[in-house]
Amino acid sequence: MQVKQMRTQMKCDDAIKCVFDLKDLDLRVYKKLKQVGPIRANELASHLNRERSTVYRSLQKLSKCGICKKITKTLKEGGYYHIYQCNSTKNIQKEAQKCLERWYLNVKKTLESLNELN
Repeated sequence: MQVKQMRTQMKCDDAIKCVFDLKDLDLRVYKKLKQVGPIRANELASHLNRERSTVYRSLQKLSKCGICKKITKTLKEGGYYHIYQCNSTKNIQKEAQKCLERWYLNVKKTLESLNELN
């Protein structure tokens, strides 16, 4: 049995998008966030020339998969707002490794269930 080989070397951007199921825009949001540092969603949207809601959805996705984090700040006069910042590269690598391990175990379990079909 021959295992399908990758024909070209995978780039880091491609690996991150694949592992975390990100779109090009999500990756652009991450890169800009990394460049500018902690920032509000509406300010980041201005930097990217995109709608706030579009950038917010990408930030939610990036937060959910552990690439960035949302920090709540309280206003003196009442209320709050959120600041987003990138997690460290080391933490992102750990999250990617966890995702790959879950994927591997899931595929392994699926392949083992092929025996049950016979």
